[in-house]
Amino acid sequence: MKYDIASKVILDISKEAILRRFLNLGSEIVHIEKLPEETVSLKRSDFPIRVFLKDGRNIIVLIEVQTIFDNDFAIRLLDYTVRYMLNYHQDVIPFVMSLVESPLATGKYENEFISFRYHIVRLWEECSMDYIDEVFLYPFLPLMRGGENLIEEIETKIYEDPNLEIADKADMLTAMAIFTGLKYKDLAIRLIERRRDIMIQSAAYEIIKEEGLKEGLKEGLEKGLKEGLKEGLYQTIAMGLEIKFGTKGLLLMEKIRKIESTDKLEVIKEAIKITDNLAEIEALI
Repeated sequence: MKYDIASKVILDISKEAILRRFLNLGSEIVHIEKLPEETVSLKRSDFPIRVFLKDGRNIIVLIEVQTIFDNDFAIRLLDYTVRYMLNYHQDVIPFVMSLVESPLATGKYENEFISFRYHIVRLWEECSMDYIDEVFLYPFLPLMRGGENLIEEIETKIYEDPNLEIADKADMLTAMAIFTGLKYKDLAIRLIERRRDIMIQSAAYEIIKEEGLKEGLKEGLEKGLKEGLKEGLYQTIAMGLEIKFGTKGLLLMEKIRKIESTDKLEVIKEAIKITDNLAEIEALI
């Protein structure tokens, strides 16, 4: 669910960059209009838009962000494509951004009777440095080749960019953290800790918490402990400090991350549950 939320938030911000860099439509675009996600049959596309071009034509682009491919995905995409063609009587371009490597991300579907092709970008095949000039694509860069090495650089550029609205910065950083977590959970956790002050202003961040992020963190803790990892504890403590004490509580995370003992981290985690005094937590560090 959180990937769907992040996708919809970031696609609205990055649609022009996506059309320019992946579909080569940049110089031809005059105007972009968002279309309803649901057709009359209640079939839902991720992000349908109508693109008006300089030559007077307009086309519909269905942007789909896919984390997990299954055998039916291409058939569903074909269904969306045909329904928009029937509803609007216009050319429709189906376009897929594949986030996680999959042998099914082929860009085509064929059987004895049907041949269907769709545009696809396999992010894991793209070089992250090729997009370093596209700030609105930054949330996707951690999924590209070499992207893990650019996370701190691009998050700083987003955070300090004077041309970006605060709401856009919050949405972009939140989406980047979620997408980063698909490949690098530790890096995602640290990004959240560094930029939570602005990410909490994102509607996506609030929806994610409401949709069960806290429960996800508890599950991550249990799994982490079984594997001998401390990251689950760090993550749970950070969430507890934010919920209980706000940004003042999060200031303790720099010291807490230096604690190697999982027993001591467990004590801090339990203390957060029962005390309302931040000084008592600080005394345990």
